[in-house]
Amino acid sequence: MKKIFLTFAMAAVALGFSSCNETWDDNPVLNTHEGEITADFLNIPAMQNQSIMITNSNKDGHFNLTCSQPDFGYAAVATYKVQVSLTEDFTEFEEIAQAFYDCAQINPLNGDVAAVVEKLSGVKTEDDLPLPYQKVYMRLHAYVAQSASNTNYISNVVHFNSVSADYLAIWVADVPVNIYVRGGMNDWGSPAEWQFKTGTEENTWVIDNCTIAAGTEFKIAASIWETLNLGAGSNGNIVPGESFALDGGDNPGNITMTEDFTGKVVLTLEAGNYSVVFDPVK
Repeated sequence: MKKIFLTFAMAAVALGFSSCNETWDDNPVLNTHEGEITADFLNIPAMQNQSIMITNSNKDGHFNLTCSQPDFGYAAVATYKVQVSLTEDFTEFEEIAQAFYDCAQINPLNGDVAAVVEKLSGVKTEDDLPLPYQKVYMRLHAYVAQSASNTNYISNVVHFNSVSADYLAIWVADVPVNIYVRGGMNDWGSPAEWQFKTGTEENTWVIDNCTIAAGTEFKIAASIWETLNLGAGSNGNIVPGESFALDGGDNPGNITMTEDFTGKVVLTLEAGNYSVVFDPVK
């Protein structure tokens, strides 16, 4: 009887330990802290000494970084973002928006890196390119998304010795582009006063001031029609102040205004589709 009792007692203890362990595994404790902790968890990149020229043709390629996970208390699902600077002390830096979740595959796009490097280098136009080869420094911002405010870690700094870019990777406002309002008011030509410039927001273009009489037919197009030809679908009447979806198909119809217009024109590209707003002077 004593042996049977002892066996049951040992089994109960074993079950107790098992239960505690399972509870611990199911309820891990997250290490939290105030502010940002700097820790060495970013590995030296394999391409550190390779000369890297970022071009328009390879902008969808990527840099590769790897790391170990900071001490979150357990193997948490962490978010990693890449910060880029031109100085080792990161006095001035930009954080790339793309998030990564695999320590072995932290791969910022070449184009995103080029955009940061150009911005930090003061690039304004294509005349400022190509950039000289220079050191580019990177580090990681790591956190657990569910507790982002108190799990922030900043990694050690690594660098790439020789990085350059030869195309305009950043969006620069107020740059003339090959897009015009072309129609009856300018003999369907492409004079400078009807030319769009880049807007302050990416993928927007503006003409600050133009006048179009009601009933005048026009399109929004490049100086060569085959390059860009935006017009109307079934309904070609634009109401000033309202967004109008443009048709970029094969030779779309002409557009007209429902009333005389003077004001600003804003062209927008979103998800591959163009729209325009003729914003009248108030």
